Amino acid sequence: MERFTDDTVVALASFLSPHDMLSLALTCKKFGDKNGADNKKRSAAREEDTREVRQRTDSISLMEVAAHTVIFALATEDERNALPRRGEESWIGIYQEFIVVFHTPLQFDKLAGDSISHVDNNDKTKVCSSPREVYDCGIAICSNIMRAGKHCVSFQFNLSYRLSLAISCGIMRPTTNDITTLRKCHPVCDDLSSFSLKDYESLYNDNNIDCCLMDTSMGHGSIRKRWKMWKESELLAMYEDQREKVLEQNEFQSFDWGGIEHNNEASYKIGMVLDLDEGTLDVYKNDRRLGTMIRGLVGEYCWVVSFRSLSGDISVSIGR
Repeated sequence: MERFTDDTVVALASFLSPHDMLSLALTCKKFGDKNGADNKKRSAAREEDTREVRQRTDSISLMEVAAHTVIFALATEDERNALPRRGEESWIGIYQEFIVVFHTPLQFDKLAGDSISHVDNNDKTKVCSSPREVYDCGIAICSNIMRAGKHCVSFQFNLSYRLSLAISCGIMRPTTNDITTLRKCHPVCDDLSSFSLKDYESLYNDNNIDCCLMDTSMGHGSIRKRWKMWKESELLAMYEDQREKVLEQNEFQSFDWGGIEHNNEASYKIGMVLDLDEGTLDVYKNDRRLGTMIRGLVGEYCWVVSFRSLSGDISVSIGR
């Protein structure tokens, strides 16, 4: 291997998958640490479903160069803009996210709530709900993290009959896998701050919105600005106006918007376009644009569907 130049190694590594790049980076200092310095630290982490690769290094390595090279060769300008680098984030991790976000089918990777399941365990693009109790609630999350740029989704809903309440779809903050342990879950009503990937409740000030959903039956929107449930000691330590503000942000808020439309169909398609450069979420019904539901969105989001039913079977599939 000493006869191979760095350029040759990078060229060969560009044919590897992100996981293979990471594995090769961990084999020796030549691939993982270009300068071979012992005092440079490296750490790597993989989610259980192997969909995410993260590696952080104090200096660029040959595998990092290879991942960077591939991204700039394959990704369009819009795709690169949609994946801005977070600080010293690994290029291998960005390469993995590029593949997941733009070149694999959307799917419901995480389910929370006993009343929701995949229709077929081998196909995560479709989930169904058969409530065991009145007001059983569950959510299906697409764990693709949208951090910038414009992103589109299509939800196809099919209901056995129209005795269902609060079938919603929209966006929420990214979460860890631990959320799948919840037996009941609703992203607007419940405090999910302990499952969030980041401390979003302290970010973005007044523009913070941890969850925004549209009720597919009634058409109105609902938001939860901050999931965090404040402790009594934390509230007492605040000034009165600050305490009132954080309590208001923590409450469920329903709102009307210009494209609100009631829906009595048993089968319908809801499309959404999240533009994080403009901070907007646009809504479509059966390929007909209803309008912009909300503005001022900042930060990172993922797609989510929420079921909260009185009776009747529900199924929904996700696609681009």
